[in-house]
Amino acid sequence: MKTTLVTFLAAVLCVEQAYPFMCYVCQEEESNKDCLTISMCEKEDKHCVTILKTVETKPNKTKYVISKMCSPTCTATNQQQNQTYQRVSCCEEPLCNVNGVSSKQSSYGVTSLGFFASISYIFACGL
Repeated sequence: MKTTLVTFLAAVLCVEQAYPFMCYVCQEEESNKDCLTISMCEKEDKHCVTILKTVETKPNKTKYVISKMCSPTCTATNQQQNQTYQRVSCCEEPLCNVNGVSSKQSSYGVTSLGFFASISYIFACGL
């Protein structure tokens, strides 16, 4: 039993290192549905980042702009300047920025979905 467990653990660690870190990426889209492009991150990238900007365009009229990316570091922030509010959130699991996570911790469901999507993407591309 111990041998099986050690072998499984070694395989998981190898898989974790063998496959690249991936995040959803987009630049200034008005809808999250337009921010579902998967990108392989650079080796130094350890975070998926989501930036949500809320801009008041007219009285009682708000425009949302979302951007997602890979990043080596991340500082989650909330900033307001004039008519613009910007929220930066980050997470540390593959594809965890699917909905723009609200903190560094993501749910097990999103983590599992990200893992399976990563594996499917890798096999589909023949990597």
